[in-house]
Amino acid sequence: GDRAANATAELLEHDMGLGLPFRDGAFDGAVSVSALQWLCYDNDAASSAPRRLNRFFASLYRCLRAGGRAALQFYPENDAQAALIAAAAQRAGFAGGVVVDFPRSTKARKHYLCL
Repeated sequence: GDRAANATAELLEHDMGLGLPFRDGAFDGAVSVSALQWLCYDNDAASSAPRRLNRFFASLYRCLRAGGRAALQFYPENDAQAALIAAAAQRAGFAGGVVVDFPRSTKARKHYLCL
């Protein structure tokens, strides 16, 4: 039969700043559009931005199979936020970096963390 016709999906609502709730090596890759920047804010004293970013990236690293890749598009408020995000990804074990599309534009500028 046609696999696509028989495919099912599940929906999960979860705060990614708590870490991703998936098994080790569950994914070949990950894509995120305009979500990552929301981890740059403290939820409360126990959930600081660096802690939320560290939990997210550590769990993403764990959830990707060996050699897995991630492309995360985000809108930082400033260069310090972009650096905070990139540093958290590196601490988790990722290699890669930030690519900026339309770097001279204030309206069209997009940041991509390619891991």
